[in-house]
Amino acid sequence: MAYVSRDDALALIVEQRSSEILSQAATTSVAMSTFRTVPMGSNQLKMNVLETFPQAQWLTAVAPADVDIVKKPTTTMSWDFKELYAEEAACIVAIPENVIDDASVPLWPEIESRVSEAVARLIDQTIFFGTAPAGSVPATFPTAGIVGEATAKGHIYTQAAGEDVAEGWNQAMAMVEADGFDVSQSYAARGLRTGLRGLRDANGTPMYATNLSGGTTTDSVYGVPINYVTNGSWDPTKAQAVLGDASMGVIGLRQRLTAKRLTEATVNGYNLAEQDMVALRVKTRLGFAVLVPKGLGQSATPYPFAVLAPAPTVP
Repeated sequence: MAYVSRDDALALIVEQRSSEILSQAATTSVAMSTFRTVPMGSNQLKMNVLETFPQAQWLTAVAPADVDIVKKPTTTMSWDFKELYAEEAACIVAIPENVIDDASVPLWPEIESRVSEAVARLIDQTIFFGTAPAGSVPATFPTAGIVGEATAKGHIYTQAAGEDVAEGWNQAMAMVEADGFDVSQSYAARGLRTGLRGLRDANGTPMYATNLSGGTTTDSVYGVPINYVTNGSWDPTKAQAVLGDASMGVIGLRQRLTAKRLTEATVNGYNLAEQDMVALRVKTRLGFAVLVPKGLGQSATPYPFAVLAPAPTVP
């Protein structure tokens, strides 16, 4: 049967295009929003850390010595310092002016949010795993990130066969607490929700809680807030989660994220003025370090974070 198909009439059909760009919302850095941030007046900052605590003693005396005149013991204290160096992270996107003019959707807001997200992804990936999507990581950042340092300190827990994620969570918390730190925050990929939603205690009460605070929802296990890293920087092959004392993770901020539109520069071989192009440049300068105060009965290798290793593979 002969008929006029869509292909036959394609030249006469006017396509309707949405004025929206369908994509996931741009995400920010969870490290920047949860770790302690201190301003840096220059490109280097030294933070004092208490290395040795003073020790007190009871006064005793064996007759005929008089306890009232026994010499008081002396003690000592010592400090060390942690250095933070401001490193620069940046990104530039160049685009022809004609493309912007002819686009049926507003491109600049999308470009700005995605370029900022790229910097946030770089920060989280560097701080947690010591890696970068492209290029190398500055040597002043913790080697292999928090996950690598915690693993080197023996602060990594691997679930036994048949053990649920809640017990793994508990044991990872215990490693941090044994060193005199309180677990205040945790970090994971959103995929961890699968292993948490069905958890129940002995009374059948869900252990995975979602609370509404300040107009936003916060998930938690054992009262510890969970920050889901959704910007693509989390590596589930290295860690299910990271738990620890967020106040011991310090970001030294030399320059906040700034954006600048370029019209006269030469970018990657493109002369923007001659080729009718514009570019957006974003950059930030910051450093990061984990502080490890000592002297509170910690283990030989104290560290304020612990890693819950990837879940065991079920044969």
